[in-house]
Amino acid sequence: MSFCGLDFGTSNSTIGISKQQNIEMVALDGDNSILRSAIFLDEEELQMHFGESAIEHYIEGSEGRLMTSIKSVLGSSLMDQKTRVFNEMKSYSDVLGYFIKHMKNTAETSSGDTIDSVVLGRPVRFNDRDDEADQLAEDTLREIAQQQGFKHIEFQFEPIAAAMAYEQTVEKEELALIVDIGGGTSDFTLIKITPKDAKTPSEILATAGVHIGGTNLDKQLSYNAVMPHLGLHTSMRTISGTDIEIPRSYYSDLCTWHKINLLYARESLIQIKAALNAANDKQRTNRLISVLENRDGHRLLEKVENAKKQLTNQNSSFIPLDFIESQLQVELTKDNFETIIDNDLQNIYQGIEGLVKDAGINNSDVNAVFFTGGTSQIGKIQNDIMSTFKNAKKVTGNTFGSVGHGLVLDAVKRFS
Repeated sequence: MSFCGLDFGTSNSTIGISKQQNIEMVALDGDNSILRSAIFLDEEELQMHFGESAIEHYIEGSEGRLMTSIKSVLGSSLMDQKTRVFNEMKSYSDVLGYFIKHMKNTAETSSGDTIDSVVLGRPVRFNDRDDEADQLAEDTLREIAQQQGFKHIEFQFEPIAAAMAYEQTVEKEELALIVDIGGGTSDFTLIKITPKDAKTPSEILATAGVHIGGTNLDKQLSYNAVMPHLGLHTSMRTISGTDIEIPRSYYSDLCTWHKINLLYARESLIQIKAALNAANDKQRTNRLISVLENRDGHRLLEKVENAKKQLTNQNSSFIPLDFIESQLQVELTKDNFETIIDNDLQNIYQGIEGLVKDAGINNSDVNAVFFTGGTSQIGKIQNDIMSTFKNAKKVTGNTFGSVGHGLVLDAVKRFS
């Protein structure tokens, strides 16, 4: 039986195998084991591109569609919808399947064997409020994996997988808080962790999660800092002569990775342009129309995401928008950024508070806080959490690889 651990992430994905009793993370994008969770449907070549290649083809102006953060549709109403793929209508399950199949094929090439068993990572919650939707998301992911040739499929919570990776490094027993904040979710585990060769196994005390991640922060930053320059909160004149606010849904969808393509549809674009014909601030709304006509929505969010990353280590940054209008840019300060994302951060912190309460421990009992996932690297997040656990040491794991590594370790236990 050949097996793998597969971390299908909102922003980035990894897959690992066991070779001669060693864990090997498969190179998915050149020499890089981290694959951007993106697909570009190249209408000229009738070919799919994945990861950074997908982003590059989109930015270079190739004719086609970019789809990013595709995991976000799991547990959402979009799973019931279809989208056009090379002149055929396909379900979003099919699109997710293309991506997972690409990862599986690459891993099989690396291992030289057919892989029929997998431990798939999943967030603690695909959907915060709806248990049925949460279970449906897992069931859908299982079905997709089966369709791509996996015969034996197990799931593991992503923060527990990260804890398994951390377990390989500890030298004495610790009470550790695992903080895994990625592109789509924030997941946490409290675990009494023991060295890998200890007689007493590690003990999971509690696990929790909230459906907030880096893409939510991107959305808030884009909506509050950029969209006003494209006409958000401006007005348009009705037939009766009164002024009403331009629909905010245009801007909300433009800030949401997996909804951007919906705005490019011919019917949507006609409706938006007709409405904005009555706009009172044509300079700003013409910028919105330009973004939609040129299909620059993903490019715009890429610029926002880059500025967010810069503000992790800098006090200010600029979002260049000269691809929309010459010399247009938006200045951001770290203080402004932290104010914009504060509500989301408070929800993350409340998730951790609930976790500690469920485990029946005190904050002072925690010896270590292990951070993994790209969004966990934001300085304010780390500082705020560490200020709550004053007796704990801060440990930074493999930012994008800890979960995938842990999933392979879990696969070894289950399938060897």
